[in-house]
Amino acid sequence: MITQKIYIRDLGWSIRCYFDTTSEDAQEILDELWYLGCDTATYHKAERNLFSGKEDTGLCYSNYARKETIFVISRTSSAMEFINSWHHEMRHLEAHISDVMKFSPLGETTAYLSGEIARQMFPKIKHLMCDCCRSKSHNKL
Repeated sequence: MITQKIYIRDLGWSIRCYFDTTSEDAQEILDELWYLGCDTATYHKAERNLFSGKEDTGLCYSNYARKETIFVISRTSSAMEFINSWHHEMRHLEAHISDVMKFSPLGETTAYLSGEIARQMFPKIKHLMCDCCRSKSHNKL
């Protein structure tokens, strides 16, 4: 599992990221969701997802009042599936932040926000975006 903390200073928003997760990482992520105040129904849905060990999934949960997000991408079967899962969860993250901050989803502010989050995540996830690099990094584990 790869972890990362991102802070969007201008917005006061914190994002805890978990990439390349497996069922062995489930409890740590669930503890963070509980700490963040995740409602019971969403928590149990996340629990089933995380403990299933299924590849090519993810989740994004935000506590709007605290301006905090948990962003999770499970282990993926290929670079293409990583990009698909990452983009899907990024869309949720952008929507959560834009909703709280009253940004238009069509505006430049949302586009810059998306770019800034991607820029901060890139050093941690770049090896997951290329099948050759993925096989090299997974062989080291």
